[in-house]
Amino acid sequence: MAHDFTGWTIVFDLDGTLVETAPDLHAALNHTLAKKQLDPVSLDSIRMMIGDGAKALIRKGLAQNQVEIDEVEIDQDLWPTFLDHYLENITRLSEPFDMCPETLEVLKSQGANLTVCTNKAQHLAEEVLKGLDLEKYFSATVGGDALAIKKPDGAHIIETVRKGGGDPARAIMVGDAWTDERAARDAELPFVFVSFGYGSLSNQPYDRLRSIDHWQNMQQALSELARLD
Repeated sequence: MAHDFTGWTIVFDLDGTLVETAPDLHAALNHTLAKKQLDPVSLDSIRMMIGDGAKALIRKGLAQNQVEIDEVEIDQDLWPTFLDHYLENITRLSEPFDMCPETLEVLKSQGANLTVCTNKAQHLAEEVLKGLDLEKYFSATVGGDALAIKKPDGAHIIETVRKGGGDPARAIMVGDAWTDERAARDAELPFVFVSFGYGSLSNQPYDRLRSIDHWQNMQQALSELARLD
């Protein structure tokens, strides 16, 4: 039986939750490392590096090459190189996870207000959603540089709900990493963890949490959490 989500705001993380962005981030990182004549990192290894921003990704790539990290070089050279390549190819290899668009369509038809809360830079998040024709589903997108705070601060989620015209008292967070989980706990919101993404849970008990391994299970998890509240 379909659930009525009228009055509910569902807040989604972007990378590893809505979209498989790892291939394009992988290409941009290896392009940046190649500029320093460093060895590339594997796609499998980069999946667990995603989530803290481009500079953190570059630092991890340098660390894998056992290279001393120079923050000035990152700021002035490597980060711009990464961003230029990534923007030019931002949705060349990235794609929504299986059944993501179809599920978003159904959730909207059931009255849900959908938003995006991501630590990805605002303009990059908007380009990904636009490039994959996903922006039409969301009433608000709030990136990691749009506010003075970002996840794991729960205020990032609360502000996203408000910008989307929703009520923080009737909201659910969906994400793939501990930053999403901690932010949801901080905001005192139910949380759906997607196990197919780029992170992991904190393993701390939380009775307002559900875990899924495919988008086909999203509606059921959200319905259960909405009924709890």
